[in-house]
Amino acid sequence: MFVLGSAYLDPDTQLLTIGARSVTLQRKPYQVLLCLIQNRHRMVYREELLERFWDGKEVYDQSLSKAIGSIRKALGEEQDSEFIETRWGLGYRYVGPFQELPSHSALADPPLSHPHVTPESEKAPVAVPSREVLAPEANRALPLVLEAPARWSPPSARVPARAWLISFPLALIALLTFFSYTYRVHGRAQSPVPAPAAIHSLAVLPFRAEGNKEEDQYLGLGLADAVAAKLGTVPQLRVRSSTTVGSILGAQPDTASAGSKLEVQALVSGEIRRVDNKIAITVRLLDSTTGADLWSGNFNTDNSNIFNTEDSIAQQVASALIPQIGMSAVKTSADTNHPEAYAKYMKAEFFASMRTQNSLVKAIDLLHEVILIDPRYARAYAALADCYQLQGFYQFAPPSEAYPRAKAAALQALSMDNSLAEAHVSLLSTLTDYDWDWQGAEREFRAAIAIDPNYAVAYQYYGYALFGMGRGEEGIVAMKHAAELDPVSPSVQTSLAWGYFLLRRDEQAVDQCKRVLELYPDFVPAHQLMGLVYGQMNADKRSMAELNQAEALERDSTITPILLDYELARTGKRAEASRDLSAVMARSHGDSVPDYYVAAAWTAVGDKEKAQISLNRAYQLRSNWLIYLPYDSRFDDLRPDPQFQALVHKVAFSRD
Repeated sequence: MFVLGSAYLDPDTQLLTIGARSVTLQRKPYQVLLCLIQNRHRMVYREELLERFWDGKEVYDQSLSKAIGSIRKALGEEQDSEFIETRWGLGYRYVGPFQELPSHSALADPPLSHPHVTPESEKAPVAVPSREVLAPEANRALPLVLEAPARWSPPSARVPARAWLISFPLALIALLTFFSYTYRVHGRAQSPVPAPAAIHSLAVLPFRAEGNKEEDQYLGLGLADAVAAKLGTVPQLRVRSSTTVGSILGAQPDTASAGSKLEVQALVSGEIRRVDNKIAITVRLLDSTTGADLWSGNFNTDNSNIFNTEDSIAQQVASALIPQIGMSAVKTSADTNHPEAYAKYMKAEFFASMRTQNSLVKAIDLLHEVILIDPRYARAYAALADCYQLQGFYQFAPPSEAYPRAKAAALQALSMDNSLAEAHVSLLSTLTDYDWDWQGAEREFRAAIAIDPNYAVAYQYYGYALFGMGRGEEGIVAMKHAAELDPVSPSVQTSLAWGYFLLRRDEQAVDQCKRVLELYPDFVPAHQLMGLVYGQMNADKRSMAELNQAEALERDSTITPILLDYELARTGKRAEASRDLSAVMARSHGDSVPDYYVAAAWTAVGDKEKAQISLNRAYQLRSNWLIYLPYDSRFDDLRPDPQFQALVHKVAFSRD
């Protein structure tokens, strides 16, 4: 019998008694409650619970949320976190009172091990649309993982990815978040050992290579150096340099004595071996005092690109470690001591917030001036990344040019300061919009909110990513949270309206746009979107009025004229729209054209062939808008077409 405050839980009958009230829990809620109780020393990931009780199937993710709700109702929980704490971005933990009566010596099942990384063949990344074209209806059943602040867990995934680049940091997150030690020896879980209060110091040992190949020895040293260098930019984490490790431990370090000699809490070690044309890497995280395995994972990569990925691995490991370190109150090195640089930076931020083609060019020019004044101003690189991303987002520049620049600037910022939330979000946006790397987006989102849990833009861009994964209902919840955190940001608020539009909640989309325009009457994206939504509602005059207003506010917009042509075609003026579209394409002379919007307009005209050509061109340029194809109602007439279905498939599974 377990005593949970004023409640009694009988494991034999699954009966929960509170005073005179008794509730017989259904099997799943009971199993979840029992699991949370037996693992009450730590938080349990949603993916752990799904894996254990629902076979890891994402389709049951909402069932887990319902099970948690049933438990709370049964316990009579009057406020969140009285018995079960929901961790935003992570999972659940039992935090209520607990006592085990002597008649029951132990819980029925052993505690869960922390989720470990499996090779790509065994475990896939984050859930994305099924290989069928997603149905666009707004009431599609999509798993909800948000509950008062809770984590969007990355359930076992459907998009095969570069497993060894992604799985390592995800496993480090799982381990270091809780610092409870579970380890595997020959495939069998061992008993947990006491965890330290926190891990604030570690050393990365040279990765050992099987055999005597010189290039593998260099690779092992290079990986260790790169990982240690990246981790060294995190303010609260003390990392022993590779020089120190080598001088103290020598070329063949003994892990048994390494911790005491280096005076660190944890060690990262690795082994490299070649299998056919692949390189297999085993990575271990060790307790430096006991030598116990805290975590281990196996990864594979091609021979051809291994030396080019050292920096990428190091950045991902650093991002994964950040959520384990309470950094929000720490003064980072992101600011500048140059007043002139700071003044130009603030001016650039003003222009960037306007979101027009000319304003972004001005912002970029200013930020380049800032960097010339202070080349170590990490926040300026993050802002530059954001501006390039916006150029690609609105297709003011070809996405194939803008997004790689954004990614390079974000990585430069992170190389200077890994505790800069803005840089993690800039990288998140590029991974979402251009790389379509959903696991990478999850990783950077976690890092950003660990640094600043109230950073609205992190939730805004993660909302975009969730739509790209085919998890639109979760995406709208993320966008709502962003809007709550920053109720006066026109960009954040308009993003919520865009989410409503994609889910075909037109009235809500219009209301949201009106709220934006009450505060910012000249914010062009809100006028464009409201014109689009009014068109879907067949409010033709209102639609044209909003689009004409957008055109008057931004004469050089490449998107608004296409939206006007779309509206002309939608209202029956197809010949006029067709002439305008043909003229736009003729005038482009190879310049950047918003192909996604052009495709929507050709669809409204009824020319499916030209619409598909524009979509194919958008795919070649990696247009960010393509991730919304499964939801965008403008393409409903194209959905039955096999070419359209093939394109949606390619976008959803671009990282196969």
